[in-house]
Amino acid sequence: MKKLITLMVVMVFLAAVPLLASPNTEGASNGYNQAKSTAPNMALIWALISGGAAIALAAMAGALAQSKAIVAAAEGISRNPAVAKNLQTLLILGLAFIESLVIYVLLIDLFIFFVRWGDIIK
Repeated sequence: MKKLITLMVVMVFLAAVPLLASPNTEGASNGYNQAKSTAPNMALIWALISGGAAIALAAMAGALAQSKAIVAAAEGISRNPAVAKNLQTLLILGLAFIESLVIYVLLIDLFIFFVRWGDIIK
């Protein structure tokens, strides 16, 4: 499991490497007007990388927690079928709480993505 998590984190960072590429605007002698820099803002780049990593980790942790909750409920129902209705109610409530944590991370990521980082940093 640790190898899988490590592989996923490495893949997220490798997928984000092209975001770090920026054109060379210093000492350009190719005849183009380069008075305005088109280099991306580093705060925006790191916000995108951290936001993508956060939502990936939150989704993975939420999926693992939900699968463990479902397994525990299924084992409880198989041991004592009389409490199936109570366990089903508790399972649905627990799954809603787990999913709400992932949705909170999504909302935080949306705030991170839509902040005007150029105005804040300068």
